[in-house]
Amino acid sequence: MDKKIILIVDDDIANRLVLRALIKAAGFDYIEAENGREAVDIALSSPVDIILLDVMMPVMDGYEAAELIKRDSSTFIPIIFLTAITDEKLLAKCIESGGDDFLTKPYNHILLRAKITSMLRISELYKKIDNQNNELNAHNLRVQQEISLAKNLFENVLSHEMHQGGTGLRYSMSSMSIFNGDMILAARNVTDGLNILISDFTGHGLSAAIGSLPVADIFYAMTRKGFSFADTLSEINNKLKLLLPTEMFMAAAFISVDRDNNVVTVVNAGLPNIYMYRNCGIIKEFKSTNIPLGIISTRNDSFDSEMESLEYGDRLFAATDGVMEAENEQGELFGSHRIVNNILAVKNAEDIFDTVLGDCLEYSQGVEQSDDITLLELCHKKDVEYGIAEQDALPSINPAQWSMQFSLDINSLRTFDIIPYIMQGVNGLQSIPNGRSTIQTILTEIFSNALDHGVLGLDSRIKNTPDGYMNFYQEKTHRLETYCEGNIQIILSHELREMGGGVLTIHIVDSGAGFDFSKIDYSIENNRSYSGRGLTLIRHLCKESHFIGKGNAFIAVYEWE
Repeated sequence: MDKKIILIVDDDIANRLVLRALIKAAGFDYIEAENGREAVDIALSSPVDIILLDVMMPVMDGYEAAELIKRDSSTFIPIIFLTAITDEKLLAKCIESGGDDFLTKPYNHILLRAKITSMLRISELYKKIDNQNNELNAHNLRVQQEISLAKNLFENVLSHEMHQGGTGLRYSMSSMSIFNGDMILAARNVTDGLNILISDFTGHGLSAAIGSLPVADIFYAMTRKGFSFADTLSEINNKLKLLLPTEMFMAAAFISVDRDNNVVTVVNAGLPNIYMYRNCGIIKEFKSTNIPLGIISTRNDSFDSEMESLEYGDRLFAATDGVMEAENEQGELFGSHRIVNNILAVKNAEDIFDTVLGDCLEYSQGVEQSDDITLLELCHKKDVEYGIAEQDALPSINPAQWSMQFSLDINSLRTFDIIPYIMQGVNGLQSIPNGRSTIQTILTEIFSNALDHGVLGLDSRIKNTPDGYMNFYQEKTHRLETYCEGNIQIILSHELREMGGGVLTIHIVDSGAGFDFSKIDYSIENNRSYSGRGLTLIRHLCKESHFIGKGNAFIAVYEWE
């Protein structure tokens, strides 16, 4: 090991000779200084392990030298005062000025050597602590950099622009720690409405938030491609079942607003009740009727959903259990009854969200937050305004001529959502400027018409009232589950035009009995019922659209420039 270096500071050469001999005999190296100024310069510029310091010296005394060394040195250097002073106040001043110990002259050589050994041991402890602090600081810096990187990643993945006022969506998320175990995802669906997922993972912090990354990826990708909420939830559930440890799961609610039919569908899987507000009252509570996601594997028909007709101005309020479980200083929970009371007590519907949130925060003021707190409001507006829609980064594909054909029997119709897969094929074969969502809308309307009225034989007059839509949906589900026969043929063909652009022809044939399509009224003015609006929309979007044969076949022609 390297020898320890001791700085001897004394203006008396005889004293320095004695100390030098003692230090050499003990196996240490030494440096000498004749006054306090020299001692300060050496201590701050050379490696010194301990200082033996006289008090009374020319140029600078020991008191001042000790103060400067302790103030300016970046490491701990023990200082032992060696002095002939016996006055208690002056000896105390040795310690006050920065000395760590003192020994009065004439000093005992054995005692001095023991004090040097003791101080060197303390110095080693200080160095060890400094090294550990440096390692800890370096580790903390790396952790902070990783946290910052992870936080930016979460923000980029989970961020969306759907909470602006024009969409009717508002929410507040208060995280218990840096990372939030609660999550809100929102994306525009094919009906120009919103699909919303609000969730609460088991636990808190990063361990709870980590599951949000695959969930967000699946949610946005499948919503963008037009998959149903059942397919999306099934995919999310099975992915979480595969990834999460057994003690973790995700309580969630999926809210889908169908603006074409003014209907909301809710799947509640482990969240507190979701309240639907209309005309100063709560008209519906969507209770949890499904187990949280990530516990067991499921199929897309395993989820229990509830539907409710919407009127403009209706509001839905959803919250994670952090709101209900917020405590006051007496340890009492905020509870769901306070949310209900606030909703019913506020006269202006636009103030409900702020009132509920403000009451919860005021109730738990002064108490440390024990869970992530999330509150969401969705207002069904007559006119919605979306920001710049996020578009798929589809590669530019040279126009080409192509065709594709699909044949689906009743089992396929029962379990398989074909539209997203057709759209993947269309997007892979053809870049149609500004036409992706239009084509998906046309396909969805034509296919739904063939399935509902052709294969299943449902009477569209069932939907002539808002409540009739729910009856229509329930009957559709029943017939899909019980019918043993039925099929749909789909043919798509794309041709190029000489002047540029192209023509996409969609031909759908169902196994139904057909109908007398000559009596259809396509005028928007006369079509004010809950049925038939899809045909009017298709007629508006397409260059040509009409039934053929006995009414069980439909052709739509879409042109793009």
